[in-house]
Amino acid sequence: MIEGVVNAAYEPIITLGVQGPTGQASEIEAVVDTGFTGFLTATPALVADLRLRYLSRG
Repeated sequence: MIEGVVNAAYEPIITLGVQGPTGQASEIEAVVDTGFTGFLTATPALVADLRLRYLSRG
C-alpha cells in the first residue's frame, strides 16, 4: 500500500525512492498526477546526483 499526505494546496503527496543506473539512491516527494501522460520530470540537481541521462529538456 502506498501512503502519503495531502498538502495545504490539497495535492496528494507521496515519497518515492529513486535510483540511478549505477546505484545512487535518493528519496523525493512527488505530487500524484491523475492525468499522467507517461513522462516524469526531475530537477537538474536530482539528475546530476543520480547521474541520469537527459531524454529531453524543456
